[in-house]
Order: sequence, then structure tokens, then C-alpha cells
Amino acid sequence: MKKQTAPGEVGPWVILSWTVAAFAAYWLLPWVALDYGLTDSTMEELIDALGWKYSNITLLVPAFLALIVPFARIRLPGKTHGAFFTTIAAIGIFGILYGFISTNTPLGLGACVVIMCLAALGAIGIAELGFQRGDTFVAGAVIFVIFMVAAFIFFPVWEVFNRLIFDKTGAFAPFQFFHIITSFGVGRVITNTLVLAFTVGAATTLFGLIFALYAVRATTRLRYLIRVFYILPIITPPFVVGMSLILLFGRAGMVNDGLMMLFGPHGFFTPEGGVALFERSGYIYGFLGIFLAQTLSLTPVSYMVISGMLSSINPAMEEASLTMRADRWKTLWNVTFPLLRPAIANAFLLGMISSAADFGNPLVLGGEYDVLSTEIYFSIAGAQLDFAKAAALGLILLILSLTVFLIQKKWVGQKSYVTVTGVETAGNVTPLPKGLQKFMTGFIAAWLGLVGILYVSIFLGGFVKQWGADYTLTLKHHTELWLNGLSSGAWPSFFHSISFSMVAAPLTTLVGILIAYILTRKKFHGRSVIDFGTVLIFAIPGTVTGVAYILAFNTPPIELTGTAAILIITMAIRAMPVGIRGGMSALSQISTNLEEASLLQRAGSFKTIKSVLLPLLKSTIVSSMAYSFIRAMTTVSAVIFLATAGTDVATTYILSRVESGDTGVAVAYGSVLIFTMLIFTLLVQALTGRSKTDRQVKTTRG
Repeated sequence: MKKQTAPGEVGPWVILSWTVAAFAAYWLLPWVALDYGLTDSTMEELIDALGWKYSNITLLVPAFLALIVPFARIRLPGKTHGAFFTTIAAIGIFGILYGFISTNTPLGLGACVVIMCLAALGAIGIAELGFQRGDTFVAGAVIFVIFMVAAFIFFPVWEVFNRLIFDKTGAFAPFQFFHIITSFGVGRVITNTLVLAFTVGAATTLFGLIFALYAVRATTRLRYLIRVFYILPIITPPFVVGMSLILLFGRAGMVNDGLMMLFGPHGFFTPEGGVALFERSGYIYGFLGIFLAQTLSLTPVSYMVISGMLSSINPAMEEASLTMRADRWKTLWNVTFPLLRPAIANAFLLGMISSAADFGNPLVLGGEYDVLSTEIYFSIAGAQLDFAKAAALGLILLILSLTVFLIQKKWVGQKSYVTVTGVETAGNVTPLPKGLQKFMTGFIAAWLGLVGILYVSIFLGGFVKQWGADYTLTLKHHTELWLNGLSSGAWPSFFHSISFSMVAAPLTTLVGILIAYILTRKKFHGRSVIDFGTVLIFAIPGTVTGVAYILAFNTPPIELTGTAAILIITMAIRAMPVGIRGGMSALSQISTNLEEASLLQRAGSFKTIKSVLLPLLKSTIVSSMAYSFIRAMTTVSAVIFLATAGTDVATTYILSRVESGDTGVAVAYGSVLIFTMLIFTLLVQALTGRSKTDRQVKTTRG
């Protein structure tokens, strides 16, 4: 009689499948990295990179794999079988890595696939040793997640530290970090960043609170217009708001033109021969411009964080205050605001982190106001090429973001703000005081009017010859971008963005949900390491990610810079909080009894996840994937360091045109990108019945 396998246990065919896949990868895929990538290399280059052609010593790999084949059928007694596969996999992986490291050779696709297959065999061995009750899928998932966190989070961050404690010659330099941060100008940059982050955090929190109160508590029809407010920061690249401010308030902007017409040297209100009351100036460049751009960009995010909690407050709490003869002002101040403390804290600290990490707006509007993110960029992209300085500034930015993140987690988590207890209560939402509602109506109308003008200027800017000099309508900019063939203009970068994002989005979602499943459903040694790694994913700014990936993946054995793979990995890691938070939120609402029932029916974890959890998580998967796609399409702070001429994406192309002074082309491309993301968002809403991307943003950024 055939032995019945336990839930999660694999049969001989699984071991054979992984072994055959490793054999095929060795014989058919390049063992070492190709200079021009897999798709752009010639057939001769592909053949020369195959393991058996590249070096005879690599023939040890298929011989080593051949030793494994008999043990797919031969069952060693007790836990010896698991120990054998665990040991053989470890020897194989470390042997391959040692060979590449000792020869300073970059890993090729074939070697990576062989290592992956050996890791899968190692997971089978670890499961048979009793890890996770012998469930091979969970054991493999844990190994995969630990590897991912170690390789793409801890290792790059370590390289930042490593660059600071060793100088260019490799000598130990314990005081290098101190010398860099005390050098001329660095203190001013740190102060600028902190001042900007604090003021933007305070402003976005205040304005977000105003929008949230008005959207939830106001009695006017204008509040319905705010419901489309949240979509703007999702579909807009981070620096486009800065570009629109230049179109309006720059030296050649419409506001400057209008003021010159009225109060300039030959203005309508300037007496003949008199002194002009206004001269053109670049007042929008510097602190004011960055502050305005970041406030306009980040206020919708603060609104989403606060409005979600404001909507969930039990109305009976405020009705009790009104019953005790408190007026609406006192109720708002003494009841509503204290209950909103977590949301206000989240919004403020989120605004600080986002402001400090923002790269696009300071680059476009910064002028002489230097901040950490742009200084990091110019340390590498400029003539300095000072990786040590970039690493030091990146470490400061990481410490700032991580500190703010941990303060937010610690402070808010110490108190209870529960108002929905499960006990049925009656109550109506308390409306705003009349005077406050009138003030908010005027403020919000002005705000929405300004935002509308900014976005109209973005779309119009692509259809005039030269903004500020010649407003003649033209299709020249769009012709240059789109009508000169698919291999020129904006098409290559647009196709790169689409294709990279389409690969990164499902990776982000599935890996994020897998991490969420492991953290919420499983207990094992090393779980805290994964948990801390996810904290780093949340807190690490994009510019620091870019610097860390350059330092980590620019040399053998893992040489990825200049490839599409590094951009896809970066996009996936940057948007990973979407999948993790969305998955944890959804799993918290699903009873573990459903999984236990499946396991009792002798279904393993893989079959349980596939048949039970994934159908229940369908809406979370769709919304997470949609938001991840949009986030990947509009990201700039990390990919600006990693994109090359052959792998440039839409955001890096637009920024390059801004830097070269081609504002018309840049805003034309920016408007097309916004329109594309808007169409995509509306399609997702139509397919899913309602938009859930706002929920993902709340959980990710809050």
C-alpha cells in the first residue's frame, strides 16, 4: 500500500523537478553575467557565457546535482533524509558563491536559477527536519522572505555603513562619517531639511484636518468634490506640481507676466517715468517653492489618514458632550480632536518623512536651498562622484526617517482610542459650527481653484511654443515625443515604465501578502528579523534606497546596475508596504478557523492559501496591484540613481528634459502620464465596482 504523505510533505517528483530545472539552467542559460544583457547579446556571446563553455571547473555543478537524483527515491531513515538535503543544498550554494566571489565574476541567470533550485531542495530538507511541522511550502516561503529581506534590505543598508567605516583605499576609517557631517555646508543642509520637514508636516496636517472635517461634517455640496481630492497625489509624479508652480509663479510664469503688465516699468498702473512697483524675480525658487509644492502634494495624503479615523468616531461621544450643554466648538475641541490624536500624529509624522525624502520638488524648485535628498543626488550624479558623502547623507536621512517612524509607532500605540465597541448606539454626526464651516468653505474653494489652475497649466503648457515668451498654440512638443517613431522620443521610456511596472506590481502584491501571511500566521525563530526588515521598508527614503543599491549591486558577484532587473526590484521594494499592509489588514479580518479546517482535511499550506485565502483576498490583491502599478509608474527618487540610457523610465526622462530647459516637452509628457494614470485608475474602479486604492494609501502611508 502506498504511503500517505503528510500535509505539506512533498513526493519524489518534486525533488526530481527541482533537480532537472537546475540541470537545464546550467546547460542552457548563461552561467556568468552578459555585458549587454540577455536580449541584446549575440548568439556567440550567449554560448560563451554558458557554464560548460566558460570554464571546465563548472562541470562540477552537474556532477554535484547528479548525486542528488538517487535520493529522490531512496528514503534515508528518520531525520537523516532532511539533514542530507539541507547539507547538500548549503554546500552547493556556498560552493557556487565562493567560486564567483573568489574570481570576482558576476553571477549569470543560469547560476541564479541553480542557486534557487538548491534553496528549494534545502527548504525540503529543513521541512523534513520538523521546521513548521514539516510543511515544505511554509519552510520555503520563510527561507525566500529571509533571503529577500537580507539581500535587498539589510545588505544594501550595510553597504552604506561599510562605505563610511572604510575609505576609498579600503583602509579602516572610523572617523570618516564625523569628518563628512562636520564639513562645510553639511550642517546647513541638515538644518534646511529638518526645518522644511517640520513646517511641511505641520502645514499638511492642519490643511488635511480642515479637508477631513469639511468632507465628513460639512453640510454643503462642495464636500462631495473633495472625494476626488485623494486621487491627485496617487496619479501625479512627485515633481509635476513643482513644474506647474514654475509655469505660474516662475520668472516667466503667468503671475509674473500679469504683475509686470500691471505694475512693471511700463505697466498699466505705473506712472510715466515713475519707478516700477514690481520687477521679475525668482521668488518661487527656494524654501517657499518647495514648501508650496510639497504642501499641495502631501495634503491629500494627510486628508485620507485623518478622514478615515474621523468617519469611524462614534457619534454618541459627541452627542453626550452636547447633552451636557457644551456647544459645538467645545465638543470639537474637547471630544473630537483628542479622539483624532493618532490620525493627527500619523499625518504629521508622515508629512515629515515624505518631505525629507522628497527628491523631485527640491530638484526642480530648490534653487540655493539645499536639502539632503538633492545633496545625495549631486554627490553621485555631479562631478564629485563622492560615494562616501552620499552614504553619510543617506545614513542621516535614514536615521531621521526611522526615528520619526518609531516615535509615531511608540507614541500612538501607548493609548486606546476605541469608540466603536460593538454595542449598538444611536447618534447623528455633529455638524461643524456655522462660522467655522463658512471659513472652511472659502478656504477649500480657493485651494481647489489653485489646484485646478495648476493642473490646467500642466496640460496647456504642452500645447504652447514657449511658456512665458510665446503662447502660440502648437503640437511641436507632442510631435517630438510621440510622432517620430516608436524607437525615439518618449516611447522607449514610456514602454520601459509600463513593462517594468507590470512586472513589479504583481511581485509587490504577492510577496507583500506572503510576508503578511508569515508575520500574522506563523511563529518561528528569526521572525523578528523579518519584522524589523519590513520596518526598514516602510521608513527608508527612496534616495537612500537608490544610493544603497548602487553601492550593493555595482560589483560582483551580484552586479545588477544598468539592468532592467535592478529597476524592477527597486520598484517592487519601494511599493512593498502596499502589499504588506493590505495583506495584514485583510488577513486580520479572516478567521484562522477556515485555515485550520482546511489543514484538518489534510490540505497543506500551499493548497490552503490557494483554495481558501486567495479567493477571500481577491479584492485586496486587485487594489494592491493597481496601486503598486501606479506607484511604480510615478516613482522617481530611487530610480533616478539606477536608470541608464538603455533603461530610462518616464519620470527620469521628464526630469532630464527639465534639467536641460525643455519645459514644454517635460510638461507635455507629464500631462500624458497623469492622463494615462487617471484612465487606469478609472478602469480599476469600473472593474472592481469601487476604488480601494485609497484604502491602500491610508494603510501604507499612515
